[in-house]
Amino acid sequence: MNDLKDARDKYVAKALEGYEQNYKGVSQHIEQMETQLEAFKEQQEEMLEGITEMKGILGLTEEATDEEKFPPLATLEGIDEE
Repeated sequence: MNDLKDARDKYVAKALEGYEQNYKGVSQHIEQMETQLEAFKEQQEEMLEGITEMKGILGLTEEATDEEKFPPLATLEGIDEE
């Protein structure tokens, strides 16, 4: 009976070790993803500022709908012809 308990304890100890290692890896990955997400949000904000500025220069300052924040490229066709 002691052999069975020892075998069970070794198995559980190995499983625990695996969980602990995987937990560290997952936690580090989450931190990296959160850092990347923040960087993407900053880039998104900068892009929106640039889009807003360019739309102003092009005279495309009308209100955008909820479905479409920016005009499709087709709206800009013929802008060189003006």
